Amino acid sequence: MKFRILPIVAILFVALAMFVQSAISFSLEKEHVREVVEYKMQLAQKDFFYVLLGFHNAADEMRKYVLGHRNNERELLEATREILDRYPHIDNMFVKFAPGIYQGTESNYFPRTYRFHGQTITTSHGSDSLNYYVRDWYAGALRCDSNGYWSEPYIAASTQTLIASHSIKVEDENGQLIGVVGNDFTIEWIKDILQDIKPYEEAVCLIHSTDGSLIASSDTSTQENEMCYYDKLHWRVYSQTLYPINMQLMIAVPNTIIWQSIQARSIITLCVLMIGIVVLVLLFRRIEMNQKAYFQVENEHKLIQNEMQIAMNIQRSILVHDFIDDDRLSVHATLVPMQSVGGDLYDFYRDGDYVTFIIGDVSGKGMPAAMFMSATITLFRATVKHHLSPKVIMEEINSTLSSNNSQMMFVTAFVGRLHLPTGQLTYCNAGHLPPLIVRDGQCRWFELQEANVILGLDETFRFTEQSTTMDHGEQFIVFTDGVTEAENVQKELMGFDRLLEQLQALHQPVDDKTVYDVVCRFSDGAEQSDDIAIMNIKRK
Repeated sequence: MKFRILPIVAILFVALAMFVQSAISFSLEKEHVREVVEYKMQLAQKDFFYVLLGFHNAADEMRKYVLGHRNNERELLEATREILDRYPHIDNMFVKFAPGIYQGTESNYFPRTYRFHGQTITTSHGSDSLNYYVRDWYAGALRCDSNGYWSEPYIAASTQTLIASHSIKVEDENGQLIGVVGNDFTIEWIKDILQDIKPYEEAVCLIHSTDGSLIASSDTSTQENEMCYYDKLHWRVYSQTLYPINMQLMIAVPNTIIWQSIQARSIITLCVLMIGIVVLVLLFRRIEMNQKAYFQVENEHKLIQNEMQIAMNIQRSILVHDFIDDDRLSVHATLVPMQSVGGDLYDFYRDGDYVTFIIGDVSGKGMPAAMFMSATITLFRATVKHHLSPKVIMEEINSTLSSNNSQMMFVTAFVGRLHLPTGQLTYCNAGHLPPLIVRDGQCRWFELQEANVILGLDETFRFTEQSTTMDHGEQFIVFTDGVTEAENVQKELMGFDRLLEQLQALHQPVDDKTVYDVVCRFSDGAEQSDDIAIMNIKRK
């Protein structure tokens, strides 16, 4: 009796599994399509912005030119023509002066260069009847800030092509209105963008104005049958507003794209299920669910350990291991992460009589800090070979780290550049600990003259640098706060005073290894609480 029921149960199980699989597959494929479309929309926004930025730059360039040559008609006309020649999508480049501004007249005067039937025409007009102050592009520019005014697309009367206008107000240093500059540009380039961002061959990309009028489409038949793309039974429609003109981008993807993928998955799933049912009938009583769960956990643990080992090897390979030790200079470093990977870093670069070095401490622990550490070292290596000063190196690293830093991670860092013949050390400190100066076995703290902000939070900050002189035989030991904030079993901190006291009591040469040994003896078996990086630079 049981064997007669088993096929029925198996059929019901297969039907249920296929239904669940189809539902899950549909959800996953729908999410995949959404991600693809959103990525394409981001590309469209980027392309859209940079094209419009060119039109804005053209207007802003004309604005600056008007400020310096506003009473020279010949030069103004030459400027409009020269800008028009450089921007093929611009149809009209113009300057509209406010009353009484151009050469002290009360006339409404404007010079411009425009295209007409394949020709480029430069002309100027001055008349009280030219009342262009009521036009939307003039009044709109007066209302807007330096980003200017963007008009809705419209059909040009002279060429019967679809164009839009961009205008910027011009004011002198006293805030007096001089006029408005701007350009009329075609938007044929939108069609090229729509073709480039199509996520699938069957998809349709459309651009609408704010009033809902269709501007362009990747499908030439859309204008006659536009409503079909809003049918939710057959299409999945995604939309996004494009800045700064506020046009509406719409991407319609047919549902057949999703179902085609689901059908292929369903066939594979059905075959797997049929084989699985046969196997389950034969081996059902032998399966130990707890053992399976245990093996799964164990495998995941091994996988994590393996990935962490790979990450540790990669991070260690990034660090410099070929240290310097010759008759003029000695550079050596010690780095001990608290976990498998960490956020402390060091690096150096020697070029003839100069050696440039960096040490830093990334906020946080583990893998995120390790990734930020790797980025910092990469940026240092990309800038140091250009013979830049510590100040400029800091600014280049900070500018890149600060952009797109949504997690608000940061780095404290110290960058120095030592000239071996003179001993001049130029340095820039970004919130890092003061270094140790060692000479003839005597240690003292180096007093930093200027504090800068930490790296990664303010890309506009301008750093300052200072300089000092290293005598022959003098050492410069820089380290991260894993040294001074090391704890012993009584939860006491090493601190600056205790570190200096214990180093002076050694009566032996001090270097990065010595500092680390002092920290280890103080911790006395306590668990390491932070990453440790120590760097020793000695001018022999």
